[in-house]
Amino acid sequence: SATLRGRPCRSHSLGRSEDITMAARRQQQMRRGQMPEPGLADDPATRTVADFLRNEKTSGLRTKEAVQYEKRVEYFKGSKLIDALVGPKYTGKVSQTTPIKSRADAAKVGQTLLSQGYFHRSQRVTHAHSRRWELELVSGPFEDDGVYTWVYEGSKTKLYMLTGAMLLAALGVCMIQIWPLWMKIGVWWCSVTFLTTFGVLCIVRLMLFILMWILGFRGIWLFPNLFDDNQTFAGSFMPIFGKGDPIIIYEDSDEEYNEYLRKKSKKKDSKDGKGGESSDSKKVIRKKASEADEDAPKWQFGLINIFIIFGVGGLWCLQMGFFDGENVPDFVAKRDDLQYYFKGLAAPEPVNATGGGDGRDPFAAPDEEEKRRF
Repeated sequence: SATLRGRPCRSHSLGRSEDITMAARRQQQMRRGQMPEPGLADDPATRTVADFLRNEKTSGLRTKEAVQYEKRVEYFKGSKLIDALVGPKYTGKVSQTTPIKSRADAAKVGQTLLSQGYFHRSQRVTHAHSRRWELELVSGPFEDDGVYTWVYEGSKTKLYMLTGAMLLAALGVCMIQIWPLWMKIGVWWCSVTFLTTFGVLCIVRLMLFILMWILGFRGIWLFPNLFDDNQTFAGSFMPIFGKGDPIIIYEDSDEEYNEYLRKKSKKKDSKDGKGGESSDSKKVIRKKASEADEDAPKWQFGLINIFIIFGVGGLWCLQMGFFDGENVPDFVAKRDDLQYYFKGLAAPEPVNATGGGDGRDPFAAPDEEEKRRF
């Protein structure tokens, strides 16, 4: 028994070696850019749960982006997955096929998803002499404090529909020559309005930034999120003035950044000599303001700003004469076709200068009185 106590069990060693082999195989696939598909031991109920969790709006399971083996992936924490499965949003068909009554049941579902390859466990690896970190694949069971990377991409029906719509839109753009004339003119007007308004907005934005810099307000921009790739089209136009997205408090943050803030707060408290509760109990992370409160209708203010800006830009283009028919290029519509919508483009009717003093047309047929003379 002493000998057995000092050595691991044979079955345990075989299981661990299989896990390491599977992790190494997935690691090689990810290095080649091939994402591994879910395992063969798949069932519809588990896939339904995976589809539910993959939809952030439906489940509330938020993911973050990171780099793993030179590939950008999405990861989450095990506690967040359990919260999503026991939360109020877990209803409908998915709750009937896979009922979950406690956090222990949710952990079992997480272990099933992990074993079938819907996601794999990872850990953060910090670069030497740098605060940058990446994710590395590791083997292990499902735990609350573990970090897991999504392998399953979710239902691709919406992706296929969007791809087909993009192909049809590209085909329609290539067939611009057979468009109706009113559609060509409308697209041209919209293009002129957008490009002119956006160009003037960028110039005014740069001039105001330089003026604010001279006055001492460093980093103040007009529409600071205008060129932010993480924002939506409406979110790019709010706020009107500012320094961009602020730093807000959020409970799920990076350990490295929290440790940096704890050390910084301890040094500040030691210098000030103040006691009491420090602010290191809060976790701070750089996060977009648009993700702070999804329930608040902030997008409405962005749409209002869009309507106001491009409405004023359209009126200015109309006042400058950009919408006149003579400014429409030939590749949009021919001049003869434009005369149907723009009467001012038509050539004026020629004036008859051959008439006599009585104003009668010399080429007109003779009336009854002239016939009786002859």
